[in-house]
Amino acid sequence: MRKILAVFLVGVFCAVGVSPQSVAQPYEKPPPFLFINQERILPGSRRGQALLAEEDEAREALVAEARAIDAAFEQEELALNERRDQLSPEEFRELAADFDRRVIQARQDQDDKSAELARTVDLERRQFYASVAPILVDLMDRYGANAILDEKSVLLAAQKLNITNEVIAEIDARWDESKTSAETLE
Repeated sequence: MRKILAVFLVGVFCAVGVSPQSVAQPYEKPPPFLFINQERILPGSRRGQALLAEEDEAREALVAEARAIDAAFEQEELALNERRDQLSPEEFRELAADFDRRVIQARQDQDDKSAELARTVDLERRQFYASVAPILVDLMDRYGANAILDEKSVLLAAQKLNITNEVIAEIDARWDESKTSAETLE
């Protein structure tokens, strides 16, 4: 088993252009790096949870609106079909064509609202992660790290180098502070 692991590691080192001898030589001071689980930051922080709740609320409102529009159109279609025998073929065709145009327009409007919501969600998430960048810089400075990697790109590392919980705690602290400042101004 050790032979297989040694062969694997030599292959990995050669693939990335590092000789096994240079890795085996001890560093005077190992290059510090940290890692985080980026996927946990948004749902793990109170600010992220609030953002996700707002997104869910907006989606649910859009779905409810679409259902209400559909229900209204279904009722209108039934009423139009009930009146069909009382209308001339030309009147019915004209009313049906108008109905179809309004249904198509309503669907397009809902598609536009959905696309706008997707753009808004994307923008808000980008802003969230942009606001996390200074926190990461502060933690890098605090630890004297040269890099912060995503947990997915780390093959093997000591868990003490994972600062995800610290990042989440700092996001929460800064968010609480900003809410307190906003309440004070009111």
